[in-house]
Amino acid sequence: MYLSDSIILGAVQGITEFLPVSSTAHTALCKKIFSLHHFGRDFDILLNLGTLLALIAYFFRDFMKIFFGGLNFICNKKSKNRDFFLIILLANLPTIILFGILEFLEIKVASAKLSAINLIVFGVILYWCDQKPVNKKEFSLKDGIKVGIAQMLSYLPGVSRLGICLSMCRYLGYGRRESFKFSMLLSIFPVAGACCLKLLKIFTKHTIEFNTATAGITSAFVFGIVSLFIVNRFLKKHTFTLIIIYRIIFGIFIWFL
Repeated sequence: MYLSDSIILGAVQGITEFLPVSSTAHTALCKKIFSLHHFGRDFDILLNLGTLLALIAYFFRDFMKIFFGGLNFICNKKSKNRDFFLIILLANLPTIILFGILEFLEIKVASAKLSAINLIVFGVILYWCDQKPVNKKEFSLKDGIKVGIAQMLSYLPGVSRLGICLSMCRYLGYGRRESFKFSMLLSIFPVAGACCLKLLKIFTKHTIEFNTATAGITSAFVFGIVSLFIVNRFLKKHTFTLIIIYRIIFGIFIWFL
């Protein structure tokens, strides 16, 4: 059943999902280096369920604001929660539409060389954006949509959804921790949608064993909670420079691998 492989991949997913370093590139590299079992793309996406649950648990209060904001939107009741829900929803529309079309057309972009280039190039972009002074606190709908448009680039390997969202948030003038939290909350809708579709496929077609899926999801959840705690504490006093250096080194490593 390859339970140990599932747990290892879940751990890698949990640790790297909340770092702007491309979790997809890291799981792919671990499979290659350690000869781990290839469970398939469905399993890779399903691991996001573990990190999604970790995200909701860690930012539970903010998640409830989005949830109640959604209820206020349905009931046509004005509130700050409703405004924040709309920012998250509308910011995600470009990505949801793009990814939906690409998934329907079964267009996939996978290239180790392209991943290496994007890790380096978008790492440099993040460094440049991280030099911007902080002059904003609360996200506006206009800025949210700008971040959402930037998020579309995450379809390319090595870009990192979190990395490109952080770059745009910092470019717009938001603080590191505010940028991190908003970028994380922005991922809830698309990740939840993708996981629901994969869960439906798994349960109806039995593409992945239940124990294997559970082990991977649990591992991703546990390591995701730990990663969130460490990263959020780290950003209190530090810039993204160390992470950017790692991106560049990792990109060079993949290029010559």
